[in-house]
Amino acid sequence: MTKTKMFAALAGAAALALALSGCSGGAAGEEETPADEPIKVGLIMLQGDTYFQGIQSGLEEAVSADGGSVTTGLSNNDPATENQVAQNMIQAGVDAVLIQPTADEASVATMQSIKDAGIVLICYGNCVGATTDPELVDGVIQSDNTALGTGTGEAAATYIAENFGDSVNLAILNCDIASACKLRKTGFLDALDAAGITVNILTDQEAYLVDKATTVATDILTANPDVDILWASNDGGTAGATIAVAQAGKSTPVFGTDISTQIAEFLLADDNILQASTGQDPVGTAKGAYEMAKTVLDGGENDPHAVELPGIVYDRTDPATVEAWLAAAQ
Repeated sequence: MTKTKMFAALAGAAALALALSGCSGGAAGEEETPADEPIKVGLIMLQGDTYFQGIQSGLEEAVSADGGSVTTGLSNNDPATENQVAQNMIQAGVDAVLIQPTADEASVATMQSIKDAGIVLICYGNCVGATTDPELVDGVIQSDNTALGTGTGEAAATYIAENFGDSVNLAILNCDIASACKLRKTGFLDALDAAGITVNILTDQEAYLVDKATTVATDILTANPDVDILWASNDGGTAGATIAVAQAGKSTPVFGTDISTQIAEFLLADDNILQASTGQDPVGTAKGAYEMAKTVLDGGENDPHAVELPGIVYDRTDPATVEAWLAAAQ
């Protein structure tokens, strides 16, 4: 089975699991929304990058098909802003809130206030520890973030073995502000270790927005002329690293995480810089989260309570998969 087909099969299994939701009654304190009334959904996002644009468009498509409405808000990775957005949604009387928390513990009080207001609460995208507690949230859906790192790590291991041997000097652009990004890093490094690659991490710096990542990667290339490859843990870092290498007139290979039109085009570019990136499924995540919310609003429980969606590896050596993504995104 090819890697693409394997991930497709896993995605289908995850979707099937979402459909098999129980019907044993909603959580205490939650009010059911009558089936003939449109559902009002609140969506709290960390930022407005390509991934979250996919989350928003996927949710709006699903909710509008049912005649409902979506209210959106950005936390900008700030717990205080996140709380204010949540309070606005509570005041607006939404029936359900889908939230990607800014932090594991710092978001719990805000999430509890949503729950205490009798609003269905679904955690998506970056949910660990207390933010996955069934007493707090009615369901969890997110990418298998460790696997997102592993997918790119396996592609990188093959490239390194063919071009550098069994050791490599690595520079990392991280988004460790989010626990999901730490899991991605673990997955990436574990994949290299499993392949017998000795890794010398020259630097590991925070850079998850394109502009900053471009500057940071440029400085890394200047300060570390012996760097062999760069790896970035999110969309902005991947794009920034690729741009920096191109602007420097170098050919340092870049490996990344996430998928967007820009990243797909980088993978198809003739410059041979970006080699591989493992992408999430934002539309599938949003629609799955909405289905979870509807299950609870209809008086049921989500079984399983937590679902992890696989990613897809987009590799320069497999342009057909990249082109198929681009075609679907247009």
